[in-house]
Amino acid sequence: MKTLFAKIKLGFAKVSWVLRRLINRFKTAFKSGLSKVWALATNKDKRLAKQRIKLDYLKDYLAFEDYNLDVRFDVDVQQLRQELKEKVKTSKQTQKQRDATINSLKGTPGYETYIQSYEAAIKRLKDINQARLVLATQYEKDLRELEANTDKRINKISYKTSSFDQKILEVHEAHRQEKEALRIAYNEASYQILVDHPKEDYQTDVMDALYHVELNKAYKSLPIERRKLERRDKFVTSTKSILQATLYLAPVMILLALFSFYPIVNSFRLSIYEGYSEIDGSIAGYTLFGNFINVLKDANFIVPSSHTGSSALINTTLIVALSVPLTIIIGLAIAVGLNSIKPLKGVLQTIFFLPYVTNSLALGLVFSYIFRNDGGLFNQFLKIFNIDGGAWVGVGASYWKAMFVLIIFSVWNGLAFKIMVFLSAIQGIDEQYYQAASIDATPRFKQFRRITVPLISPTILYIVITSVIGGFKTYTSVIALFGQSGAPRGATYNLKTIVFYIYDFFEVTGKLSEAAAASIILFALILMMTLVQMQVSKKRVHY
Repeated sequence: MKTLFAKIKLGFAKVSWVLRRLINRFKTAFKSGLSKVWALATNKDKRLAKQRIKLDYLKDYLAFEDYNLDVRFDVDVQQLRQELKEKVKTSKQTQKQRDATINSLKGTPGYETYIQSYEAAIKRLKDINQARLVLATQYEKDLRELEANTDKRINKISYKTSSFDQKILEVHEAHRQEKEALRIAYNEASYQILVDHPKEDYQTDVMDALYHVELNKAYKSLPIERRKLERRDKFVTSTKSILQATLYLAPVMILLALFSFYPIVNSFRLSIYEGYSEIDGSIAGYTLFGNFINVLKDANFIVPSSHTGSSALINTTLIVALSVPLTIIIGLAIAVGLNSIKPLKGVLQTIFFLPYVTNSLALGLVFSYIFRNDGGLFNQFLKIFNIDGGAWVGVGASYWKAMFVLIIFSVWNGLAFKIMVFLSAIQGIDEQYYQAASIDATPRFKQFRRITVPLISPTILYIVITSVIGGFKTYTSVIALFGQSGAPRGATYNLKTIVFYIYDFFEVTGKLSEAAAASIILFALILMMTLVQMQVSKKRVHY
């Protein structure tokens, strides 16, 4: 049996190896094709060729005998730049005087001779430049083809072997030699173009004007300074990174813009409307704080009146203040216990994770059955101790009993996610800390307090912040237990939260502006609580 499984494993490994090689070959071919298309679309060969012939012109100006030398490495470019800069500055000072002298010759035979000689000299430079541009463009194409062929040869070899062998080294060496041969051939051909276009002897005025043109061209042909090149490369690299990040984030940012940012902005817009009708979009006027004042004065929002018995803010605050600490403490305790239990760890993790993937309404039905007045499991449990539980979620249930059930439901519903996050954080702690503590005979609770809690404090902060935000946005828990009324049947109070309060406005025409104002108030509460927690965490969280 072991031999059979070993053969199967080996077979899968071979198939995986072949698939990886095929994928790599496809990626290389695709990349090569894409690079070729991009080079053709952007005229890359010609752009690189223009940069190359500038270096050739510098060789002409410096009268290089060996064109295989490289101006960038075999010449002090910084010193040459300074010399050319001074010469250009001096040449510009004499240019006006030279132009005035030439203009004074207009209408004379000498002026026509000067123009013909000057145009012939400029034509020679253009002919050299054009011939070299054609040569350099072909050279860049040959280089690109050489790179593509080398990649194909290496990819073909790597497809047949799983290690870097001698054949790949031979391909690299052959590539280097071919590239060097192309460079030498190009330099010789470029020098031959200069030889085929010899410089003629012109009169002094033409030579002076031509000297000014050649000097400026040589100065403009100098390679980019190293500092500028580094800045440009840094800019190009950062731009590519930003574009890549933008491309990767674009789908998420579009969804966030549509379903998060736009609703927030739209809420601020709606909150300043007075008498807004969502049916036809008409408004009675504008108000800056009117809708906010109406929400804050509402007996269902902050201070409960005699006919409400409770308010949305009080209900939400109780849920946050009670369910969040209980959920975090219980979740952390269970996570520590699961990390300590070796047998059946996977089964127990699955059991504790089930509530996270279970629908909240289904959980609400289960809790309603557990806490029902007649035959409920919780009341049956209390009867063991001769305690009459009475009504919890049905007719006759008191406010605190209904709130107790809601808190228990919120704790149970939020445990699964927190257990998994805490367990992942605990499992990421290096065992050496616990081993060192065990050598010193440190008690388990002290290890938990001094090692576990500080090392997972960033995770605890994350759970606290997200739990508080989730507590303030409680809605489905109330719906699941008490339905659309938000309270047990026949109750004189309700357990509606702030989100529930906002949804109630949708059932009344013309109240959408107040709903927007209430949502902004909720946003401000959550933001304020988050900022407070972030400020407090600076001294408590260890990164």
